[in-house]
Amino acid sequence: MNKELEKYMSENLSEFRNEHDGKERWAQLLKVAPGHYEVQCFIDNVYQGARQIKGHSLQYAEDAAENFVFGIYDKP
Repeated sequence: MNKELEKYMSENLSEFRNEHDGKERWAQLLKVAPGHYEVQCFIDNVYQGARQIKGHSLQYAEDAAENFVFGIYDKP
């Protein structure tokens, strides 16, 4: 399947939000395929990029999204 088309077929699983250092941080967790997740990262509603997570559990992907909103990392 075409990678661009595959992106539009992702399932939105959850959203994480937090204010850190005066900035609104949020992450959207998508399921792209079995065992393949994507964390889309935003700071003050500006898209920062996406982190691909393959071969890990849903819990691992959720932890990655939480780490972003809590300021553990800034760029995916």
